[in-house]
Amino acid sequence: MKNHFEQNEYHGDRLDRHREDINAANSAIKRMERRMNRLEAKVQTQEETIEALEGVIENQQVVMARFRSCECAKGRTFG
Repeated sequence: MKNHFEQNEYHGDRLDRHREDINAANSAIKRMERRMNRLEAKVQTQEETIEALEGVIENQQVVMARFRSCECAKGRTFG
């Protein structure tokens, strides 16, 4: 049977390993949070770009509708 000193040393070593594991897990969580924040920012930028492009498309459709209704466009075909 181990004496008290050996038992305390054994448990202390185990606690140190658990602390190391916890610290490594916390570091991994922080890295993933930073990555998630970067990805969320990219998604936000992409959503804003899509909204802007939708606005451009709508404006082009309005312009084309006006042009088609114009007398100078009569008889022409558009893609």
